[in-house]
Amino acid sequence: MRDDRLDTDDVDLDAILKDIAILKQDIGKLLDQVKTGAVESVNGEARRLYDSLAAEGERSAAAIAQQVEERPIASLLVAFAAGFIGSRLLMR
Repeated sequence: MRDDRLDTDDVDLDAILKDIAILKQDIGKLLDQVKTGAVESVNGEARRLYDSLAAEGERSAAAIAQQVEERPIASLLVAFAAGFIGSRLLMR
């Protein structure tokens, strides 16, 4: 009778070990999915930010081009002053 109980204990232990192995696999798959989702989320956010900055840069470039067309002499003087001040700061 004692041998029967040991056999069932071994069977139960084997079943528990198999369940633990399956659980480890499932947790590994879940972590991979979470990691993949996080990477996709970060990539999507970075892409959205890049698109936003690119669009803002294009709008700024268009505004500067319009300003230069409307006031070419004032734009030239501002560019000269900025270059002069920048060169003085870099010489120090």
